[in-house]
Amino acid sequence: MNKRKVITSLLSVAIGVVFLFSAWTKTQPIQYFEFILTDQLHLSHALARMAARFFIGLEAGIGLLLVCCIPGVRRWVPKLALALLVLFSAHLVYLLLVQGNDVNCGCMGSVAPMSPALSLLKNLGMGIGLGCLLRYQPQSDTRLLQIVTLPFALLITLVPFIVFPASAPVQLPLSKMYAAENAEKPVMELRQGKHVFCLISLSCTHCRDAASKISAMKRENPELPFYFAIAAGSDSTRTERYADFLNETNADNIPHHFVPSLEFVQMVQASGSDGVPVILWLQDSTILRKVTPSELNRKEIENWLK
Repeated sequence: MNKRKVITSLLSVAIGVVFLFSAWTKTQPIQYFEFILTDQLHLSHALARMAARFFIGLEAGIGLLLVCCIPGVRRWVPKLALALLVLFSAHLVYLLLVQGNDVNCGCMGSVAPMSPALSLLKNLGMGIGLGCLLRYQPQSDTRLLQIVTLPFALLITLVPFIVFPASAPVQLPLSKMYAAENAEKPVMELRQGKHVFCLISLSCTHCRDAASKISAMKRENPELPFYFAIAAGSDSTRTERYADFLNETNADNIPHHFVPSLEFVQMVQASGSDGVPVILWLQDSTILRKVTPSELNRKEIENWLK
């Protein structure tokens, strides 16, 4: 094996691994990538679900072929990879101009958040690498292997549609909290409009960390629609526990009410979670996005509210 083939093979594998990693991160969870498409490209929810699975499968198919160092007929694999990078980069430039650089572009999902500028640099490096493959990689595949690359890529593109069957967005049963028999009800209308709805427990340290961050964001922008639904727990100690919670988090600026324990657990389960805190972006009771405390970003929320 000559030196040029070794170098181009290693380069092809490296670029292919990046494509595969990018495809995988977009599935962690896939709902986040769907949200990115609706929020940044203004696609409908139905179209975003289809587009998310298509691009994940396409990236995975290209990545596998690059890892196997198979360029395909007339080198269509690196050519398509380069075209995909150009398409993604055009979106990144648009995102940079419209929303700035302080947002997660979604290129690596929520696993490895990246700013538009950083992702553009990544794409530039990969583009240069693909240009080298187009110019220097030997075309040594057998004719049969070249021909089957396209059906193989199409097959891989279909895999996400099977592994992650598209489903309608989840509706959170908020109406239960407004039932007449409840001693406490939400202090505002949550079933309409956009809200960042948080299910938290006073005794949870992660909830307190999230509440501290949310409180600071609310002070920076009082228009942010945060709301706390707090597990009621024992009424005999609630006042003391809530006072301690406020003392640590300074979250007295966040509207809230206390939710009976059983109803609270049902709400957590309905959100698809198994623990707290649960932080949801809601629009008319529909869960558009579920985030962790570390993913809270004031700029992203402000862009979503526009």
